[in-house]
Amino acid sequence: MPQEELRKNPLWRAEDLGKPIPNTTHAASMCLPRWQDVVGYETKDSATMEKLTLGYPRFFYHPLVEQAFSIFKKDDDEAVQIYSTAKAAKRCREYLLHHNPYAKIELRDNLISFPDDCADDAKQYWQHAGEGISSRAAEALLSDEPAPDSSDAWKTIVDRVAAFTGAAPEDVYLFSSGMAAINAAFLATLEIHPGCPTVQYAFPYGDTLKLQNRMGHKRALFYARGDTADFQSLENKLASTQVGGLFCEFPTNPLLTCVDLPKLRVLADQHSFPLIIDETLGACINQNTLPVSDVTVVSLTKFFSGTSDVLGGALILNSKAPFAETFREQLQTIYEPEAFHAADVIKLEKDSRDFRERVEQINTSTLAVCEYLNTHPAVETVYYPAFTDRAMYDRFRRPDGGYGGLFSFVLKDSEKYTEAFYNALEITKGPNLGTSFSLCCPFTLLAHYDELEWAESAGASRYLIRLSVGLEPAEELIARIEKALNLATK
Repeated sequence: MPQEELRKNPLWRAEDLGKPIPNTTHAASMCLPRWQDVVGYETKDSATMEKLTLGYPRFFYHPLVEQAFSIFKKDDDEAVQIYSTAKAAKRCREYLLHHNPYAKIELRDNLISFPDDCADDAKQYWQHAGEGISSRAAEALLSDEPAPDSSDAWKTIVDRVAAFTGAAPEDVYLFSSGMAAINAAFLATLEIHPGCPTVQYAFPYGDTLKLQNRMGHKRALFYARGDTADFQSLENKLASTQVGGLFCEFPTNPLLTCVDLPKLRVLADQHSFPLIIDETLGACINQNTLPVSDVTVVSLTKFFSGTSDVLGGALILNSKAPFAETFREQLQTIYEPEAFHAADVIKLEKDSRDFRERVEQINTSTLAVCEYLNTHPAVETVYYPAFTDRAMYDRFRRPDGGYGGLFSFVLKDSEKYTEAFYNALEITKGPNLGTSFSLCCPFTLLAHYDELEWAESAGASRYLIRLSVGLEPAEELIARIEKALNLATK
């Protein structure tokens, strides 16, 4: 299988630039093997971009999706996007009209047509809302094939997520991507407290904050560190400001911070706002944050699938939380199960059959790799829940749970050595995480290239390396890392 091939023969050399990760039709990532390739991707350098045939689906239109766009275009001077449902397309139209009030923007069921000069705004919506059609949906459109019956696979996934998280099956809602699940939670908060800002607490995965800033009633209140000082600032702000909801991750990506969830729960109850927790990095089985949340969201694209070959997401209600029924009422309008294409559902169910065994093995290997790096003389800092806010993480760690499969680290003299280390590292390199093969990227450079100083002010070094550990033996990964460190610092 292609994932096993990547464990044995990772894509890390210069000549691997642009290769799909994995080598499948619906691959969800692409190889960026050198530091300069990441810069080239971010600056849209022609020499880099001509090598890329696909990429992470929210950032890069899949070739099948582009083919579907071209088939359904009516005029040469229009651009189109196809969304998972007509309601999603309508939301995109409203977003485009907000930014381009005089543009000719038309809806044709779940297709939206717009002038070329609106393309950047349309791409932003596609990226941040996560509601565009998948490559499998596009493939079905192009072939005019009817959707397969996914009802059994759907029920199995719901039951699987419910069992892992301790939720009731009726409280589990499946989405076509993790961002679509976050977007649904966000849309609900806009209705619960109209006109109010939301809160982003601690430095997050970037698109969650951008979603709130670009599509909310007001810009989010952002507390970058999520520490004691930020908590006090938030508490002071809430004395005079109603907020729509608070979004946080546990632990955060990429700094693996574990915010004080019990104190945030008290604050949410005192000031009547919902607490939405993204626990993607907890991989469902490692921790249990549901009891302190109103809503938990999880990207099923990551550890749950493990293949980098299908997208999916879940929104899980805490039925005992103050806003549970309010969210349930909002989801009756927002939630559209048909948005998750049947072929993707079937693939996700198949991929997740070995989920627990995979994650348990990854937990063990990741801890061993992090312990090695944490004492290495060339390493400045390792960000991992076993070392980063461990006491807080342990409060929510399940008895049989581990510390997860993702960590970040920064080298000493990072400006001098990081690029050479990254280039020499014999591990597959590209966006995404949670795969059954190890996957590495310079996260801050990749996610925040146009705002590096801002990211660094929040604690994310521009030289930070993020590594998602796969099923390779820990000693093999340590040997690869040590080899790259020796080559970079000799």
